Amino acid sequence: MTVGVLATEFEKRLARTREQMKKQGIDVLFVYSDEYHPGYSFYYTNFRTINCIEESAHALFIPLEGEIQAFLGNLNRFAAKRFSWIKNVNNIYEMEALLPKYVSELPYEVKTVGVVGEELFPISLYREMEKAFVKDGINIVDAGHIVVQERLYKSKAELDLIRKAGKLADDSILAALEKLEVGKTEIELSAIGEYVTRSRGGEIGSAYLVVSGPDHTNLPTWRPMERKIERGEYVWFDFNPMVEGYCSDTGITVAMEGASAEQIRIMNFAYDTNQRMVEFIKPGMTGKQLFQETLRICENAGLADYFLPYTKGMRAIGHGVGLEVVETPDLGPNSDFIFEPNMCFGIKFDLHGFPFGGVRVEPTVIITENGAEPVNDLRGMKAKYESNFK
Repeated sequence: MTVGVLATEFEKRLARTREQMKKQGIDVLFVYSDEYHPGYSFYYTNFRTINCIEESAHALFIPLEGEIQAFLGNLNRFAAKRFSWIKNVNNIYEMEALLPKYVSELPYEVKTVGVVGEELFPISLYREMEKAFVKDGINIVDAGHIVVQERLYKSKAELDLIRKAGKLADDSILAALEKLEVGKTEIELSAIGEYVTRSRGGEIGSAYLVVSGPDHTNLPTWRPMERKIERGEYVWFDFNPMVEGYCSDTGITVAMEGASAEQIRIMNFAYDTNQRMVEFIKPGMTGKQLFQETLRICENAGLADYFLPYTKGMRAIGHGVGLEVVETPDLGPNSDFIFEPNMCFGIKFDLHGFPFGGVRVEPTVIITENGAEPVNDLRGMKAKYESNFK
């Protein structure tokens, strides 16, 4: 078990999930995830696979009653037997033979299996799972919504871990900012942030991004390269540490010495707008309302054309954060999702398309009874960096 989330909490999650299964007529839940999207399985097991030659698959057979069966690759099974809360560990490449066996041992008839993580399933493994159930006449349905809904609401232990991840993100960015100077490469700065995260007991939730200059900062995302930082450029940092399985998604933009007054104005506008977005959030409002307010601010400033020019149909101004850096839901122009206490989001403000590049500002926030609590100090990091020039 983890230090932050006790086994008793995992047991409560399982009990709530089984209640939803009963209500929705699902006899068995089959959950799939992998190293890069571990949330579905981690939620019930406190265990994440690692990509070591084989597929980093992690599947769970969750019946309405009785023991959970875990399915993993050959190499990951050894660690799972030692560290996972679930001790029934099977070879995922033997699903076709083992799944009918576990179905037959249940004290009730299995008519419907709900699959969670269809979007992650490699087709070869999905076909093996499908053959195992279909040959017994079992109906397979998508049941991802059950686990997604469960994961939206965080416990106190989960929120405390997210706060720790947020503080670690700030510390990692500050360490990189201390070494930021003309001639440093993007990849050097990224490595500094990764080192601080690792050296303080954290893990890398997703790629640590440092991008600079007009070409790189005008992209929605890109990996750090050997590109050297130049005078007068934007540099943005997007660091996403993980603490005992829980993440923060944190981004800031700074301007190098020599940046124009217009660059500074746009950057400061991004920080101001993001703060207004966070302050605007209240329980009961929708993602669409937050998007409309953000667009209104940009329109009033004459910057609407630079507001998310690449995100038509993509993630827009935010997303859930938890066991993964990017979780459901997306917050955009058509989002009917309602903010409620104990949810957690990355609230992102981007402007792109200027001749001198683009900016990104993104804290992780926790929804409270009264509004949104940031777990990052973006302005504090920016001010500390700027004080180095004075």
